[in-house]
Parts: sequence; structure tokens; C-alpha cells
Amino acid sequence: MARAQPPRPPPPRARSAFWDHFSARIDPFTSAVLVFPLLLVYQLGILGSGGLGLNGVDFVTKSLIELCARDLGNYMAALGAGLLGYAAILVILRSYGRFSPQRFVPMLVESGFYASTMGTLILLVIHRFAELVPGLAIQARTSVADIAVISAGAGLHEELIFRVIGMGGIGFLLSGLTGRRRAWLGALVLSSLIFSLAHHVGPAGEPFTYAAFVYRTLAGLFFALIYQLRGFAVAAWTHALYDVYVLSLHG
Repeated sequence: MARAQPPRPPPPRARSAFWDHFSARIDPFTSAVLVFPLLLVYQLGILGSGGLGLNGVDFVTKSLIELCARDLGNYMAALGAGLLGYAAILVILRSYGRFSPQRFVPMLVESGFYASTMGTLILLVIHRFAELVPGLAIQARTSVADIAVISAGAGLHEELIFRVIGMGGIGFLLSGLTGRRRAWLGALVLSSLIFSLAHHVGPAGEPFTYAAFVYRTLAGLFFALIYQLRGFAVAAWTHALYDVYVLSLHG
């Protein structure tokens, strides 16, 4: 008489793509793909506005406009070459990750949550410990199109300059002087201070106020933590969506 076989355990339930998104930091290749919509919105917006709305740390587009003498044909050719360079970067980064299209929506949801809570948390900290209300200089009566272009440019270029290059470079330099953890903390603080100070320098910089400087330093720390823990794409989209939120309230 054959022995009865014990029932097989049910197969483990596969986790949804949404929850898989939070299991690890987004790799550089996937980040480079996910931020492409920001690049597209920004470049098309700059093209349509004749150069207005340029981000303060977007040195590449500024140089292209000057180099092409504001000639549309020359600018389109230069932009095409730039897109080829972007594609080359994707090829190089391809060995560091595998792109999954289903990560885009969870990334937007995550970034939207951070963007909607960041300003409230920072204002709460400032009011609790310093009793300051930052008077940020925000341009009034900004159109929807301008808001999209400005926000996309800020999210993409400022996170690239201050987090990927700035924080990464400072951390690399400090790692030769101290331990990895201290180097990372030092890079986080220094890059955030530089990020805040950059808004007050140059011809387009706003007048310096202590409250605004503290506010943006805390914002820089927030973006830096997101970048370090979740990756470039989440930091860039959080920054962009936060700017959309702020500019829409004051537009």
C-alpha cells in the first residue's frame, strides 16, 4: 500500500514590483534612465523659451547657447551630440545595473511622498529650535510651463552637481584622511552648506538671510540623505517635485 504523500507547501508569494523597489538603492544605470524625462522637459522648455529659465548650475546648456550664438540649427546639432553622449554614458553604466520599467511609478510615488513632507518637516525643525521663518525669494506669477522647466532643471542639475559630483567628490577626498563613515558625514554636511550658499552668490543670487540659508542647508541635508540611501533618481525627482509644489503655491 502506497504511503500518502504530505501536502506540498504553497509556493512563496512573489513580492510586487512596488515593494521590490524599496529593497535596495537604485543603481546608477537605472537612475540615469529614470531622470531622462527631467532632461527632456528641461531641454525642450529652454528651447521653447529661447534660453529663459536656465538653471544656475547648468553650465553645459549655457555654454551651448553661447557657442551656437543662439542659432537654432546649431543648437539642435549640439543638443543631438549631447544626447549621443548621454547614450554613451548609459552604455558605460549598463554594467552597474539592469533597468526595469516598472520601477518608474514606485519611484515617483516615493519621491512625491518625500517632496510633500520635506518642507513641513524642515519648517517644524526651524520653528522649534530657532523660531525662524525663512523668507525664500520666489518669483511670483510663474506659468505652469515655466514651473515645469525650472523644477526639472533644478532637480536634475542641482542634484547632479551638489550630490553626485559634490558630495561624491568630497567624500572621496575625505576618505583618504579619515574613515569611510566620517568621510560620508563630512561630505554630506559640506555639500549641503555649499548647496545653500550657491543660492546667494552670483548676479542672479538672492540677498543673504540667515533663515533662508539654514532652510536650504537643511533641504540639502535632506536631499543628500535621499541620494545616499535611495539613489540619484529619487533625489532628483524629489527635488523637482518639491520645487513644483513650492512654485505652484507661490505662482
